[in-house]
Order: sequence, then structure tokens, then C-alpha cells
Amino acid sequence: MKKILSLVVVLFAAFTAAHAQSTSTASQTVSLTLQNAIDITISSATGTNFLFDDVAKYQSGLTNTNASTLQVKSNRPWAVTVKAAAATFSGPAAPATQMPSTVLGVRLNGGSSFTALSTTAASLTSGARGTSSFNIDYNANPGYSYDAGTYSLSVVYTATQQ
Repeated sequence: MKKILSLVVVLFAAFTAAHAQSTSTASQTVSLTLQNAIDITISSATGTNFLFDDVAKYQSGLTNTNASTLQVKSNRPWAVTVKAAAATFSGPAAPATQMPSTVLGVRLNGGSSFTALSTTAASLTSGARGTSSFNIDYNANPGYSYDAGTYSLSVVYTATQQ
């Protein structure tokens, strides 16, 4: 009986050894260091030119809806402000009257009222983390106070993480 038991133990050990697989594992820790990131771009700008060529346009001003499309990418909630880069438009030389930046208004597309631009930033819109696009409208209303010519003004959009 001892011989049979010994034989069974030896056969079991041999069978187990023959079918045993060698394995090995290793693990590694990977670290991601995320920093705050934000970007604002103007992806389309089709409505940035105004032509005042008759009295009716001078009288009531002109509005360009969907004048520009802006895109914000951020890993945190954000807000966008808008302001004029200068207090006045650049334009015809003296003795032409300088046109103030407040002649131009901006709003989020479809908004109820325009904000007159100045060199002080005004809130425009805000959003959640991720990628967001929005359109803006411009309104220009110079009235009759300025000489004929081309006037230009840089509009500055600033995206800030909240």
C-alpha cells in the first residue's frame, strides 16, 4: 500500500510539474501632471466690414449677425470678455474727427442688446470645460459726425479660466 501511495504522489508531482507554467509580472506607476490650459481662436470672421453708402445706413446703423465665430478650449470652466484695443478707431488724418470705439457694439449672437466697446473689458459669455464655439454680432452706428474714409479698430477677446 505504501508503494501505491508513493507511486500516486510521485505521478501527481510529475503531472503537476509537467503542466505548470512559469509566469512573472511587473507593474509600473504612470503619472500625468495636468496644468491649467485655455485657448481662444477666431475660426471665422465674415462680418467685420461695414459699408455706409447711403443716408438710411447712417441714420439707423448697420448690424452684422454671426459676424465671427469664436472657439474656446479649456480644461476648466471659462469666461470671455471683450474690449477695444484703443479708445478710438484709426482712420483719416487730421483734421478728421476721431471716431470713438463706442460707435461699435458687440453681443453674443441672438442677444437682446449690444455692448458699446471701450478699453474696459465687458463680460461676453462663459462656459464649461471642453471645447465650445459661439457666434458674435456687431453693430456699427457712427451717425453723421465723421468724415468719409476707412476707420479700423482692433477688438480684443480674452478667455479666462474660472
